[in-house]
Amino acid sequence: MVASLGYVRLEMQDPAVWAKFGKDILGFGAGKSRDRQGTKYLRMDKAPFRYMIEKGEADRFVAAGYDMGSKTAFNAQVAAFEKAGIEVTHGNERDSKRRAVKGFASVTDPSGNLVEFFHGRDKQEPFTPGHGIKDFKTGKMGLGHLVLPAPENKATIDFYRKHMGFGVSDDLSLPAFAPGMPKQRIYFMHADNPRHHTLGLYNFPNPTGVIHLMAEVGSMDEVGYCMDRVKAAGLHIFASLGRHSNDEMVSFYFFAPGGIGFEVGYDGKQVKDWSKFTPTKTTSGDYWGHEYDFPMPE
Repeated sequence: MVASLGYVRLEMQDPAVWAKFGKDILGFGAGKSRDRQGTKYLRMDKAPFRYMIEKGEADRFVAAGYDMGSKTAFNAQVAAFEKAGIEVTHGNERDSKRRAVKGFASVTDPSGNLVEFFHGRDKQEPFTPGHGIKDFKTGKMGLGHLVLPAPENKATIDFYRKHMGFGVSDDLSLPAFAPGMPKQRIYFMHADNPRHHTLGLYNFPNPTGVIHLMAEVGSMDEVGYCMDRVKAAGLHIFASLGRHSNDEMVSFYFFAPGGIGFEVGYDGKQVKDWSKFTPTKTTSGDYWGHEYDFPMPE
């Protein structure tokens, strides 16, 4: 079973813009450069990096990198994929060094999302976030969570549950965007750590390759200060401050450079013993707040 979400990869036409945003708005720090291709590495904690921003022709999400926790678990995951007839691509030594890991491999889920998984993260180093942030809620819970587009919904849910061992946290159903369209569904899953969900699957596509990424801070004030920085930078807030009903996170959402949806939150639910947890089925995403304001296409 996956231990946590270890890193994410983004492609940006100008990686320096995203790196500056990560520092100026989120309080991330610069990580050690690991190639000569202009890639920017951003840190949130003691890990070598959490965000890998590569130069590309379009602004988009590339892949999630899941920490398997050990080489034994990594090998077992490779074997599970191969037994299921899922093609596994093994990373080479050069690309492993770029990811600061001992070894990694990748597969593609039924909705076309690239999935990387690894073992053996490089040495941990001291790190202090910017803007007075005491710490990000990371560690064994990973960098946060992400929600991916999964138009091939059932097959993609089965992929992560049956072949990667994710457990279900909540199955959220929301009204359709318009008459004649299917209802919205976000299927939330947890890894082998206390975070309520590490991965969510949304039953519609998204041109950026990701619905949103989430970073959790340590206080409500830190959320508020970040919201002020987002407003001052002129970034569009597409969901106002609110509290979710499934993971109880207090958060807001905005568009980061490249149109990447981003959530900053506090007070997310943690589950110490998943064997005693009963998955939920909810029909409302929030207790309060999170009023949505998506810009209309011109």
